[in-house]
Amino acid sequence: MSWAAHQFEIYAVQGHLPKKMRGKVSFFGIFLGDFAPDFFAKFWVYGITINGKRYGASVPERWHRGWPGMGFTHTVFFGVVLALLLWWWRRNRALTVGFMLGLAAHALTDINDSVGTMLLFPFTTLNWSVQTWAYAATKSGGKYLDAAAYYSSLGLVMDLFWLCVVLAGWRVLTREYWRTNVVPADARTWAWLGRWIPERGLLALYRATFFYGLCRLVAWFLYAHVFATPTINGVKRRGFPIDLSWTGPWWIPGGARHLPHVSPWIVLPTALALLGVIYWALARLWEPMGRRERRPSSESSPTG
Repeated sequence: MSWAAHQFEIYAVQGHLPKKMRGKVSFFGIFLGDFAPDFFAKFWVYGITINGKRYGASVPERWHRGWPGMGFTHTVFFGVVLALLLWWWRRNRALTVGFMLGLAAHALTDINDSVGTMLLFPFTTLNWSVQTWAYAATKSGGKYLDAAAYYSSLGLVMDLFWLCVVLAGWRVLTREYWRTNVVPADARTWAWLGRWIPERGLLALYRATFFYGLCRLVAWFLYAHVFATPTINGVKRRGFPIDLSWTGPWWIPGGARHLPHVSPWIVLPTALALLGVIYWALARLWEPMGRRERRPSSESSPTG
């Protein structure tokens, strides 16, 4: 699973749209699409404890990414279904295309941990995983062990990678970019919010997810390596050991979590090909969706 990477990739998608879509794809759509998979699936992974009793998934990795479970929420198929429902409901291509791009980014990023995603669901329920780092959401460890494992492994590198992608395209965070590329695609929504919030506040709202991701990265890294006092192999330590080897870290109780999966060697090229197909399909549909959206019989969009 990915932590701050999902927050950063929203801005990476926003800043790397096909030329004809720049300034026309909904930022709110990208945001909703990227957060949708974990919104539907992740709460029960960690569960809650009431009066000393835990309520949550008995096999967290299967609930989160597998079948039977909520693993279908991390698939392109799920994104297509919800995007079609959005289009049927609002006839708003900016929102629909943004949602599909955001959800695809989330699902494809999550192929990196040892559990991966059901990339070709519903045609197969096998998971597709590059196994770059260990999935560590366990019943006993909860989010603290999961975060410690992530920020002690190549998961940390994934967060830093997406952070660097955003910083390399730093203009995506500027006021000018927001005015010229973000506001036009969601003009009515920003105008509605502007009735109560000044422009400075609206810009802060746009940047909030980026800074939330940055604070999340720093806070969980500090927890894992400064404040935590784990006992590993009978030895109490200050901070968890960093292990940047493939599939690390080594110290997870019971080892990395897995589900039945295809060979890791075919996962990355398949994922990249699928991403290319998604971009190609959305680019081909862009003009027809625009024509359908502008028909007098179509409903007006609140975000358009």
